[in-house]
Amino acid sequence: MSRPSIRPRPLDIHKKLPIVKSVKDLEDDDAPTSSSTRNSQLFRFASFDSANEVQPSPAAVAAAKRLAASEIPTPQFVIVDTYERDYSRTFFQPNSYLRGRGARAELGEFVEYDIDNEDEDWLEEFNRDRKILAPDKFESLLFKLEVLDHKARERAGVITPTLGSPIPILLQQDTAMEALQAQAPSIRYAVLQSVYNYWKEKRERWQKPVLRRLQPPPPVNDTNPYNVFRPREKAHRLHTRRMQRRENNVQSFEKLRQVRRNLDQAKTLLEALIKRREEERIHGS
Repeated sequence: MSRPSIRPRPLDIHKKLPIVKSVKDLEDDDAPTSSSTRNSQLFRFASFDSANEVQPSPAAVAAAKRLAASEIPTPQFVIVDTYERDYSRTFFQPNSYLRGRGARAELGEFVEYDIDNEDEDWLEEFNRDRKILAPDKFESLLFKLEVLDHKARERAGVITPTLGSPIPILLQQDTAMEALQAQAPSIRYAVLQSVYNYWKEKRERWQKPVLRRLQPPPPVNDTNPYNVFRPREKAHRLHTRRMQRRENNVQSFEKLRQVRRNLDQAKTLLEALIKRREEERIHGS
C-alpha cells in the first residue's frame, strides 16, 4: 500500500481563509452555475488543500454534500438609529487605573452581618404590632455596633490574639447611640436603644463578637473539634542539614556540654575495657 506523498510547505499566516456563509457565495455572477459545478466547488472547499495532493476523505465529501443540500442560516439584525440616544452610557473611562475596593469595608454600603434565627425571632417579636424596623436596617445597625466595639477595644489595647477568655464590651451606650443616629437619622431613639440592648445581651451571652471575622481564633492546644479556624502550628522542621539553623544561646551551649560529658564517659569505658582485655591476655598467656 503506497502512502500519499505530502510535500512540506511553510504556512502563510497572511493568507486569508475562505469563509462560506451561503451556497450563493460560490456561484458565479457572470454565468449560471449548475448543480454539478456547485458540488465540485463545495468539494474543493471541504477537502484538504489541493497543493498537498491528497484526495478528500469520505467524511469531507459527505459534509460537502450536506452543505450543498441546505444553506447555512445567518442571523438577522436591525440597525436602530436612536440607540445611542435612548441608551446613554453610564461609564466613562478615567485617566488613572481602576482599583477594586475590598468587600470588607469597615463602615460603608456593604454590610457583612447576616441575621440568624435568633435575630429573626427577636425582630418578629419587636415588629409584632406594626413594622417598625426592617431586616436590612437591623443588619446594618448590628454590623455598625460590632465595628465600633472592635475599634474601642483596639484603642484600649485589649485585642486578644486567641479565644481563651471572654471578650469584654467596651462600647458605651452614649457613643453607640450617637453613631447610630448619625447613620440612621430616620429611626427613633427608642428603637436604637432597643437594638443596642439586644446586641449587648447577645454579646454577653456569646462572650465573643457576633461578627465572624472579628472573633479571634481558638488556641492551638484546643481539642474541641467544633472550634475551627485555629492558627497553624509554626513547626520548624529541618529536612536537610543545610537548612539547619544554628543559634548561639544558652540552651545550645548546655546541649553541647551534655554531648561532651557523654563522649568523656564513653571514652572512659572504652579505656577500662581495653585495659581489662590486655590484663586478661597477659595473665592468660
